[in-house]
Amino acid sequence: MVRLLARLLHRIDRLFPRTRVEGRESPEAYSEWEYRLGKDLLERYTAQFGALTGKRVLDIGCGLGGKTIAYGEAGAEVVGVDIEYGNIAQSCRYASSRASAVDFLVGDAEELPFPDESFDLVVANDSMEHFPSPERALPELARVCARGGLLFLFFTPWRSPLGSHLYDYIRTPWCHLLFSERLIEELLSIILERRGKGDASGEARTLMERYHIELNRITVARYRRILAHNPELRPVLEELRPPKYPFLAPLTRLPGIGEFFTGTVVSILEKRTR
Repeated sequence: MVRLLARLLHRIDRLFPRTRVEGRESPEAYSEWEYRLGKDLLERYTAQFGALTGKRVLDIGCGLGGKTIAYGEAGAEVVGVDIEYGNIAQSCRYASSRASAVDFLVGDAEELPFPDESFDLVVANDSMEHFPSPERALPELARVCARGGLLFLFFTPWRSPLGSHLYDYIRTPWCHLLFSERLIEELLSIILERRGKGDASGEARTLMERYHIELNRITVARYRRILAHNPELRPVLEELRPPKYPFLAPLTRLPGIGEFFTGTVVSILEKRTR
């Protein structure tokens, strides 16, 4: 019965447009895409970032290093941290290809290997939704941020249309909220079969294991509760960005249902001087 329903959903799923995600061709292409994203963030939020020359910057959850290097090329003394060894290895390769003097290290956002107030600016881009415990991670990020310094947080909340992070496979928006996990796994198996994967069922199980491990299901409401328990952080800006069409932005502010139209949360916080 589940297989039959999954086959029906697969037919419906193909009617939705494919989500365009750049850099999937190779690790190098992904690093390049991150680099362009980092440059775009610096331009989009130039008033908030300010001049980075000489600033100590921590890029937590740095991925494959592109954004980190963009911050370094803007003049910052930057360190990129990621929990995955493979990500750090690719970050170092990309830094070498650009002759960039950026430091990278493996580390855990919930237990950072830095003294208190080590950085003027802490950036976590597409990371907050992946921390095992964002309740522990946020005060740790605040700990290493200097007084008067800023935290820049960008993350996809759980109730977003793309909150599942399965958009490389499933096109249906809100699939993680509409379908049971058993149905999602079966749908993944069908999609992988169509792509010619030899062990489609096994790969689908692996994807579901990562789905459980790598997503903490943080919502906008949960994030705000976490922030309320960290009074040393003063909100400077909160932006709820729709996933695709800017004209939908007013929907993100609707009570109760606004989270379902929020593709990205942008939160800029200042660490109080006292």
